[in-house]
Amino acid sequence: MKISYSAMSFLCFMAASPLTFAKDIQGMTFSHQDWEVSCSNTGTCRAAGYQDDRSENMPASILLTRKAGAKQPIQLQFALANGERTLDKTKLNNIHLYINAEDLGAVTVDGSELPLMGTLGQPQVKGLLQHAAKNVNIVFKNADYSWTISDQGMTATLLKMDDFQQRVGTLGALIKKGALSEANVLMPQPKLRVKKVNTAMRPYRTLRPQTQQYLALHKVLMAAHAKNQAKEEFCEGIYGENGVQPQKIELYKLSNQKVLATTLCWRGAYNEGYGAWVIDQSLQGKAHLVTEFASDFAVGEISSAQKGRGIGDCWALNEWIWNGKSFIQTLNRSTGLCKGVAAGGVWNLDLIEAVAKSD
Repeated sequence: MKISYSAMSFLCFMAASPLTFAKDIQGMTFSHQDWEVSCSNTGTCRAAGYQDDRSENMPASILLTRKAGAKQPIQLQFALANGERTLDKTKLNNIHLYINAEDLGAVTVDGSELPLMGTLGQPQVKGLLQHAAKNVNIVFKNADYSWTISDQGMTATLLKMDDFQQRVGTLGALIKKGALSEANVLMPQPKLRVKKVNTAMRPYRTLRPQTQQYLALHKVLMAAHAKNQAKEEFCEGIYGENGVQPQKIELYKLSNQKVLATTLCWRGAYNEGYGAWVIDQSLQGKAHLVTEFASDFAVGEISSAQKGRGIGDCWALNEWIWNGKSFIQTLNRSTGLCKGVAAGGVWNLDLIEAVAKSD
């Protein structure tokens, strides 16, 4: 199964485009081969590595998390799955971590459900990271089962993480260590705080296609397409036997004499996206686009959930909160590469971290 063109464009845009946040921290995401990293508006970075494509029958992942700031510890979590293979639960104990064939001891697993998850001890973290700048064989195994984490892309990804947190050349760098102290590394910032203003849950008006007011408003909405996006690729519409089929426009009351206009923009094999615009309640003037990938709207919150694959092992999640004047993005998250480790994805890789409180 393939992701729709529109949804794939969204995922690629979110992965390639840095976003500017409060306190001048600019979020970043990067992936190379079997590794990826996402650093958020707080300065926290999360780097994940996975099995290579030859080991899909025993998928696995590790997640390295480090906050911004001097002398920050590194947390390393793991997830060991079974893919389509049936594993004997009575044989999932006494799993050890091996780095370049050296036994670094047993790992502690939280529960018995797959994927098996846990957190490595600091000696194990140290043992793994001392090989991060060169080839390293990362294996979790016991007498019956074995999971291998690929090192392809690991060095480049962790170097990108060091660069974001301004640690390159310092004593605390993961890859390019140096003699510099960490006095001037990136400092952590608090999560974005947004005061939510509740709005109507249901539309107060629906405009049907081909009516005069529909045509006038639709023209205004389509003019407010995303930056750097060709107009003919924006909100492409739903295709039927007779070409593009116009979709109804629903209007929701917000506040401050503004309304939210929504219409179904595109539909793929297992994703669809609604356009969402803020416009004056008179329906005159310029419309301001929030997103072309909305999934739901209720009481002042727009949400988007897009699958990366039909099996739902990876997602792109976004939210926007109405603060009384505009919609503020409060969530931009990926659940990781589409590697089959867990339904719904295994990690939360954030670009935007925020706290939203109701009015």
